[in-house]
This record gives sequence, C-alpha cells and structure tokens, in this order.
Amino acid sequence: MMVPLIGLAGTQADFLQTYPKVQRIAFIDDHATTSWPWKFLYELSYGIDFLTIEFFFRGFLVLAFMRYGDKDAILPMGAFYCCIHFGKPLFECITSYFGGIILGVVVYHTRSIWGGLIVHLGIAWLMELAGYLGNLK
Repeated sequence: MMVPLIGLAGTQADFLQTYPKVQRIAFIDDHATTSWPWKFLYELSYGIDFLTIEFFFRGFLVLAFMRYGDKDAILPMGAFYCCIHFGKPLFECITSYFGGIILGVVVYHTRSIWGGLIVHLGIAWLMELAGYLGNLK
C-alpha cells in the first residue's frame, strides 16, 4: 500500500534532499557514500534505530500507558510521534501522524510491537531505496 506513495515521494525535491540518509554523513569519509559495504553498514545501523523508536513510542507510550488510559494512550503517542518528524519532508510529517495512530492501534490489539516494527522498517528502507534511485538521475 505504501509503495506507490513512496514512489511518488521519490520524485519530489524535498524528499531527495533528505533521502538516502547516508548522504548526510559524507563529511565523515567520502568512502561512506561511495562504498557498498559502508552503505550496508549504515543502513543496518539505521534499521536498528527503528527498534528503539518502536520500543519507546509503541512499547512504552502505548503498552505501558494502556493500563492508565486504555486506548486513549494512542492519540497522544501519535501526536508526539509526528513531532519527531518535524523538519522532514512535509508529506512524511503529515503521514507520520496517521501512520503512528495505525501502528498504535495494531499494538493495542496485538499487545506486541513486532508487527509495527516490521512495517516501520519496510517503509524506512523503501524510502532509502527510493532516495538512492531518485538520486541516480
């Protein structure tokens, strides 16, 4: 469902200035942006970051606060999750709110962050791929 949206985003200038994220570390070492082993290591590290994001936003802010607010814990988590996307492309920022709500609902019903983690990683790595492909031009 996200592939066409990410494909469309991959044609936008603001998206291509942000993705792939590895282009932002070029100041460290020129090899980091030209060598595939460095890119792979970066993308693996980037993926691990989403584990911490899911643990905090869906694990802590939803699962832990469900005992106090039940499903009412989802909406504030979505708003807070949207805030960490400020400064990213506008479409990504807007959709992060709705995506956060959807992942919050999934976590609420399954009592597990793993489904959301897989979805989040898939979207993140598809956006990276779209950035690589879009910047080939």
